[in-house]
Amino acid sequence: MQSHAGKDNYAIEHWAMNRAHQIVIHQGMSLVDAAQSLDYKRTNANTYALRKAIMECLLEALKEGQHPAAAE
Repeated sequence: MQSHAGKDNYAIEHWAMNRAHQIVIHQGMSLVDAAQSLDYKRTNANTYALRKAIMECLLEALKEGQHPAAAE
């Protein structure tokens, strides 16, 4: 049982690292570019996009965590 839990933890950590990387690469870098350009509208839009991506990721993690197989 312990090794199964360890594999699940590794899978969750791996998924979280990949999702975080994707978010930083896509939304984070767009936000940095807009802020460096002093483009207020783009900065606001990219801030919203970054927040939305983080929220969606958290909701996805919550949804996946509710599966019966994840609780074993």
